[in-house]
Amino acid sequence: MNRKIIASTLALAAIGLSTSAFATGPQTGQIQITGKVVDTTCSVDAASQNVTVTLPTVDKSSLSSAASSAALTPFAITVDGCAQTDGADTVSVAFVPDSNVDANGNLLNQAAGGAQNVAVQILDNSRNVVNVNTDTVTAQQARGSSTDVAGAPVTLQYYAQYYSALGGTTAGAVSALANFQLVYK
Repeated sequence: MNRKIIASTLALAAIGLSTSAFATGPQTGQIQITGKVVDTTCSVDAASQNVTVTLPTVDKSSLSSAASSAALTPFAITVDGCAQTDGADTVSVAFVPDSNVDANGNLLNQAAGGAQNVAVQILDNSRNVVNVNTDTVTAQQARGSSTDVAGAPVTLQYYAQYYSALGGTTAGAVSALANFQLVYK
């Protein structure tokens, strides 16, 4: 009897395997990739290549609770020589996710012996937080300005502020660095 059960089981398994092999089609597909390469339409103004933003001094109590921020400070990046070419009619800034950025997309405090539990956030012209790690191309381009200015300078407005994800910020210096590049749409 055991032989009949084993033989039946093997026969059913073979039928199941052959049915599933014939039931699915080929596991193939196609990916079409499109894009565009344009002439560089703008250049970063010399004064904006190395911008220094000085956040005002704040009391550590303003950053004592989790997800607290303080000292929203505006800064601008100016680009010039812009001209519309082949569909690139908007210029914006893409901040680079590098070793200067923490896991939350904020700028690390790199001051030696500086304040603890504090980072620096970048915000866009609408005061929305920029997550440097996960900022999408669409989000970067949405913050852009028109290049239809006949070569006149274009000013891209941003903000910086202290930010404490955990709270409990200690007193000390804060120093952060953000790298950026121009992107076009």
